[in-house]
Order: sequence, then structure tokens, then C-alpha cells
Amino acid sequence: MVKSPQAIALLVCFISTVILLGYPLIIDIAGPRDAAFREATAVAVGGTDTPAIRITGTCADVGNATVYLVDPVGVYHLVGKGILESSGSRDWYIFHYHRPEAGTPEYWITDDPDMVFTRKYVESVEPFEPQGIWVVEIVPAGYGADTVELRVAL
Repeated sequence: MVKSPQAIALLVCFISTVILLGYPLIIDIAGPRDAAFREATAVAVGGTDTPAIRITGTCADVGNATVYLVDPVGVYHLVGKGILESSGSRDWYIFHYHRPEAGTPEYWITDDPDMVFTRKYVESVEPFEPQGIWVVEIVPAGYGADTVELRVAL
């Protein structure tokens, strides 16, 4: 049994130090990381007829990620979710399609190439304006997930 106040204070300091230094070794405080996007690339596809950005990579759940498109001027655009058929897809397409309804996104992401390159779902894909370097920001769902930035010239 500890009888002196100095020994009790020393014991409390020792226990606190063990907890503060040992806890991060047992538990990853940062939470889960989505490392699947680290090998992703973005390229311009479709030419002037059907301009789009193709993102190639692996991701377990792009449907739950938040995607932003940053234009060359620096304006952020939230990318809406189009048809997302497969969570394990390796290719996604971002395209510009302005819907007449107020409050809808102008940019969309899909893993179905027919949504971009045919008239099966939308009547026409619009060009990206202004021309220059666009940035795709992908923020995976979950605390502590790594944001991925991909640059593409359009």
C-alpha cells in the first residue's frame, strides 16, 4: 500500500504516461484509411463531341465518396451521382450535363460509359468551361479517409 502523497502522485503520473504513450500503439486513433484511390489516374476522353474525365483506379465504394470538381478559376462544383452499377468498378466518368431543375449538380459521375457516350440516358454531354487544368477531389466516406486530388487538362 502506498502511504506518501508523493508516491501516489508519482504512481498517477506513471499510469497516465503508460496510457498516453501505449494507447496509440494498440488502437489506430486516426481511424480507417481508404488507400484504394492512391493509384488512381484521371485523363480527358471523348474529344469535343462527348468531353469527359475518365478516372481509373480501384475503390471499394465510390458511391459513398464525395466528389468535387474544381475548375481552372478555383470554383468548387459538387459532382452528382449518376448511374453507379458496380462498387468495384475500375473506370468512372465525370461529365458536364446541366439539368433544368434548380439545385441539381451540373457535373456527374458514373461507371456506366453509356451514360456519357450514348444518348441512352442524357440527350447531350456539354463541354467543360473554361478550358485549363481541372482538379478532381475524391473524399472517401469515413473518418480520417485520405482525400485524393487528380489533375486533368480539358
